[in-house]
Amino acid sequence: MVPKNVRLFQRILAATALMVFVFALAPAQATPPPLTDLAKGLDIDKKSISVSGISSGAFMAHQFHIVHSEHIMGAGIIAGGPYYCSQGNIQRATHKCSAFGFLESMCRDLGDDQLQCAKGDGTPKNKEQAKQLAQKSFVGAKKWSTLRNIKTDKVYLFSGKYDALVTAGVMDAVYDLYTAPDKLGLKEGNVRYNRRNFPAPHTVVRDGFNRPEGPEAERAVADCPSSTPLGDQGYPFIDDCQQVAQKEMKNNGCICSTDAGADCPPNNKKELCEDLKDVDLAGAILKHIYGEEALASERVKTEEKQVLEFDQRRIFEKFFPDAWRTEAQNASMAERAYIFIPKTCKKGKKCKLHVAFHGCLQGGETDTRPGHSGNLFAKFSGYNEWAETNGIVVLYPQIESWEGAPLNPQGCWDWWGQDYTHKKYHTKEGPQIRVMAQMINVLVGEELLEVAAK
Repeated sequence: MVPKNVRLFQRILAATALMVFVFALAPAQATPPPLTDLAKGLDIDKKSISVSGISSGAFMAHQFHIVHSEHIMGAGIIAGGPYYCSQGNIQRATHKCSAFGFLESMCRDLGDDQLQCAKGDGTPKNKEQAKQLAQKSFVGAKKWSTLRNIKTDKVYLFSGKYDALVTAGVMDAVYDLYTAPDKLGLKEGNVRYNRRNFPAPHTVVRDGFNRPEGPEAERAVADCPSSTPLGDQGYPFIDDCQQVAQKEMKNNGCICSTDAGADCPPNNKKELCEDLKDVDLAGAILKHIYGEEALASERVKTEEKQVLEFDQRRIFEKFFPDAWRTEAQNASMAERAYIFIPKTCKKGKKCKLHVAFHGCLQGGETDTRPGHSGNLFAKFSGYNEWAETNGIVVLYPQIESWEGAPLNPQGCWDWWGQDYTHKKYHTKEGPQIRVMAQMINVLVGEELLEVAAK
């Protein structure tokens, strides 16, 4: 009789041999080109660079806007929180800055003694608490001397009605930080806040335009609203909310006939009706940032193959010539990132640049449909359709999940620091902010954004 430990060892050897055989049969994936190759011939308008993001990507877009406000002229924040909200502490991140249940479950898995995670929802419950949270963020933000440039920027904020992860109070703090005269004091009308009127969960809201078709379409774009819990790896967090929005508009008298009169929609429903129009959220963000006149051309259908991949880890070579792979991994940066370049931009037309940050669970190779590959957010979040006809290069940087150190099992952008990219995560020295600034520099063709030394 063969001892149990020997049999176990034999099974391990057999399984290992099978894995080696399978990988030997699998075609090798070609190494993507560096961003410098794709940037050749581009003419980016240095005064038309903007950012946006969803969830952890919204936190990143906001903190990148604060840190580099002298060169970022607008931002779109979908379910994000105010600058330096966590103050480098994961307990504040999970308790004061969000109600992210997945972070609490992550804390339980690793042990509360290690991370000291908070339980429950301690996010702001009224305007006064939101102002207090915004004030603490402003204390961290006001050290940047370049903030004086932010007062003329355009900012779009979105908080879905059914979003239980980033609460209305957290988004109210972002609004107060941007608009309050004693804080950033953006000009009246420069900030549009779609607050809790739109019937959507924690998701990228879009309509049915250019939605993928076929039996696997739901794996790319779901129907809104969705009750799928956070943590389901098969859920793209991209929802077609067109039918839901139309139903809400009809129920609230927002759809008016030509003879409806001056009171249609009803006066007490005008704000609601206006917010419900923003079902094409990417378009609403870009139009607010750049202006209706700058996006005068209607969107067109684009093809998935127009989203190009590049090796974003090579950017780290500038800072760490001998250890760029390790440093990129420590920052949770995936090998493959994506970019959409309109045909006219490839031909040398002066174009705008928009950086779109995905949310947790949305980064990396998320398109698992048979015969497809790449990233769902880069393909279907709705930006490319407007970008093609209005001369906007859209950059989609990518974070990948990581079970070891750094602590990032859900593939989130770093907005808490602790046990991730650490205390400088929210500054120009933060690894993710630093590499993003350099990506923009590569596309612009000069050292426009300051890339802080480590």
